[in-house]
Amino acid sequence: MLATIRARQTHQKLMRAANHVLREALHSLTRSPDDVTPAELVAYAFGRYRLDLTHEDAQRYLDAVRVARGDTLASTQA
Repeated sequence: MLATIRARQTHQKLMRAANHVLREALHSLTRSPDDVTPAELVAYAFGRYRLDLTHEDAQRYLDAVRVARGDTLASTQA
């Protein structure tokens, strides 16, 4: 049960971090949310929450937030 609670808290923190990184790019005059890289989320999550995250997982969280915002993934998938 404790592991489930910690997993949920970690997931919520990472979703919050991904949302923050994308929101910062959205409000920037020189960047767009499509320019955000998984490396930025990895760095922010470590700096803010001390969470280690792989680039693959970071991409999944960025994609999840983009979909939750109503964006399409076609422009972000290569």
